[in-house]
Amino acid sequence: MARLRLISVFWLLSACLFYAHAQMKLVPEEVLKEVSAPRLSADSASLDFDVRRIEAPVMNEDDAPASFVYRFRNAGKETVRILRLTTNCSCVAATCSATEVASGEEAEISVRYSPKGHPGRFERRISVYTQDGSSPAAVLKLAVTVENGADPSGLWPVQMGCIRLRRSDVTFRSGEKAVETISFVNLSGKRLALECESMMLPACLSFSTQPKVLEDGAEGSIVLEYDPSKGSERNDMQVMLKGLGVPPSQSSIRIRMK
Repeated sequence: MARLRLISVFWLLSACLFYAHAQMKLVPEEVLKEVSAPRLSADSASLDFDVRRIEAPVMNEDDAPASFVYRFRNAGKETVRILRLTTNCSCVAATCSATEVASGEEAEISVRYSPKGHPGRFERRISVYTQDGSSPAAVLKLAVTVENGADPSGLWPVQMGCIRLRRSDVTFRSGEKAVETISFVNLSGKRLALECESMMLPACLSFSTQPKVLEDGAEGSIVLEYDPSKGSERNDMQVMLKGLGVPPSQSSIRIRMK
């Protein structure tokens, strides 16, 4: 009998590992490298920046936007055209003082960082694209540390990137179909369509928001529906929100079962 129990436990563990592996989305190593250190275009050698990484002073979420400048010179023999600047977060806006920089001339890229709704420690990136290919000619970095701002109302104690919530956990009674809502406020500075990581969402849970698109500063609701008939229930589950500018560990709603 003991041996039979041992075999049953072994097969159960194997099934759990198989399910976890099936749900896991593997990212190729070359893709990870491309994100953290992308290949630069040939114009990279021409753009001579005074500095490519700035460590910003510690900010508070309630502070006004801060500005930073990256100065550079065209060290090449040909004129360089700045086609576009892209950033990895909506909290960063970048502009260049010139669209064409002749050989030997100088220009600067101005970066405006808005800390509101983005507490935490991050490294924001600004990619500089020129006429030479689809790869950036330079990737500038802005290291920021933003402290939590005040919540005078006391109504939104939970901070998740660019939103604040009334709470970050819900409880369902096992086997009983139910719906729970969590109120939140949009502090992103723009319209927000809040989504979750659907690949990681257990089958017994469904996620939606009311309304689907929330204006900046407006209040909405996260709607979580529990249906035990759909299976995959666990004692401790999480709903990971995405697009909030913070890691999954700081943007997850915990689901407890009792």
